[in-house]
Amino acid sequence: MHSPFQSSQTSSLRTKASRMISLIVTSFLILFISSVPLKFFKEKSQYPLANPPGWFQTRLSKQIEFLRAGLEIAEKARKKYGDKPYRLIAEQGEVLVLPPAYAHKIRNEESLSFSKAIRQLRSPKDFNGHLAGFEPFRFLDHDQQIVQRVIRKQLTKYLNTVTEPISLEATFAVRLIFGDDHDWKATCIKESMLDLIARISSRVFLGEELCRNEEWINITKAYTVNAFTASLKMSLIPKFLVRVYSWFSADCKSVRKNLEDSQRIIEPVIKKRQALKARAQKEGTPIPTFNDALDWAELESEGVNYDRGVLQLLLSFAAIHTTTDLLTQTLLRLANEPEQIDRLREEIVRVLGAEGLKKSALFNMKLLDSALKETQRVKPNGLLVMRRMATQRINLPDGLVIRKGERVTTDASNMINPEIYENPKKYNIDRYARMRDNPETANKAHLVSTGTDNLTFGHGIHACPGRFFAANEIKVALCHLLLKYDWRLADRTSLEPMRTIGVMTTLDPRNLLEYRRRKEEVNLESLF
Repeated sequence: MHSPFQSSQTSSLRTKASRMISLIVTSFLILFISSVPLKFFKEKSQYPLANPPGWFQTRLSKQIEFLRAGLEIAEKARKKYGDKPYRLIAEQGEVLVLPPAYAHKIRNEESLSFSKAIRQLRSPKDFNGHLAGFEPFRFLDHDQQIVQRVIRKQLTKYLNTVTEPISLEATFAVRLIFGDDHDWKATCIKESMLDLIARISSRVFLGEELCRNEEWINITKAYTVNAFTASLKMSLIPKFLVRVYSWFSADCKSVRKNLEDSQRIIEPVIKKRQALKARAQKEGTPIPTFNDALDWAELESEGVNYDRGVLQLLLSFAAIHTTTDLLTQTLLRLANEPEQIDRLREEIVRVLGAEGLKKSALFNMKLLDSALKETQRVKPNGLLVMRRMATQRINLPDGLVIRKGERVTTDASNMINPEIYENPKKYNIDRYARMRDNPETANKAHLVSTGTDNLTFGHGIHACPGRFFAANEIKVALCHLLLKYDWRLADRTSLEPMRTIGVMTTLDPRNLLEYRRRKEEVNLESLF
């Protein structure tokens, strides 16, 4: 028999349970009602969708279609809409495509974020900065802006001081990779150039102690490929499955392993340097400094904690593969026209003889600079560039509206436009050198110049900050390669662009070049 007290207690518990259920139901109703406007009344774009899904098609199927035929889809849209904006379902989702002229209009728009377009914390798109192993892409948005400050303030500032270590490392790396044999040999040129640039870049990013660490060299070459491959696959699966998928994906496991290994390699060096500085401070002796990005980052962090392995993989991702591509394609095109190599050698010998191997000398190699920029123009990596995400609604004076959260890209087809460049399919190493001699076009003729007619490095406040370093690095590498070796195309090597993904193209990565050691006219090692 229940006592009155027990009955009262039971009744009280039922009342509390009833109130809790009512509260939960009410909360769900509020959440549902508040989400209705977002779902059904979200602002729709005023711009046409160039490749909408047809009957029985999904957006995912259009993304896959763009992977296979992006060039044709983009070209068809470009012809249809001309100089008007349009939307496109690309390989990684919907983007608003702006005509080339808009590159100048949006160049300094602070509400168009590059870092948010890359990291995509709430989306599986692009490079998945929210997942384990992909932290380098989230690091772009670090409150301290460490990587941006390292590149803009330190790397660019000290370009003249890193020219010597770049060249000294190139001496070691070129001999290691190509040797001193005077008989003709063949090499897969892309693989060789990737190894060369990874080694030279690591000299500046990590310093003398780590730049020849073979494990690090392999990591820095592999991480970009692994991260890109994994991200592309994840862009094609439902977003609610991405995190689970990432823990079982072999590609994602490789990405995580790359990051773990980079941290294991770098942290002991950091601790050793910190100990040296602490001892010097205690003993009142000069505090040691290191002319590399590892040390510059310590300075720019201002004591804020950050992951050094994450920073270094981000630097490698941003620099090594793009620089390798430009160097590889330039050397292939020059090997196809050996007489142009003779002209470049003459310029290199003349300038170095007058100035030595300095930053100013690299600037004055006008024909070499022109040959590199012409390589960028005649075979751009892709024709959709300046990837951004709108952090708020943007209304431009001409009426263009970009919605908050919308992803934006710019058409870079001016680079191959016959109305802008005469005979645009022809590789002409004199093209930009002549423009440089003309006061009216000189400012946009340099390799590091940006503008609507060549958007390889972007344009405006988010233009590639590392382009000045990349330009000097490639020129130093070419001084070694062209002066020390003869080059020619191997049989069956092709200069026809190959489709890779979407609107991206490349030359055949299996291409071979033949080379042999020659006696250089200038001893590069004696110029410092």
